[in-house]
Amino acid sequence: MSEANKAIVRELGFGGLMHIPPMNVPHKLLKELANSFNLEKKKLDTRHGSLKIKPKKIGAALCLNASGDLFPNKVSFKKLSEENREF
Repeated sequence: MSEANKAIVRELGFGGLMHIPPMNVPHKLLKELANSFNLEKKKLDTRHGSLKIKPKKIGAALCLNASGDLFPNKVSFKKLSEENREF
């Protein structure tokens, strides 16, 4: 995936999904899901209606942290040593 595409994925809030290991999913199924997703409304349009899709729901379905926050344990900058504060 190009860096531009990665930036778009992160901006949409699906950055955590880039860490999914390769899966054996038919390309045709992935294409159908992508074509059924309404980007403006963030809904998946199916024959049975529309589903509101959020990164948290995708993460739960795939057992992943898809919130975009890959570091759930926050670190206080003030509690870091001088050595660890350098960027």
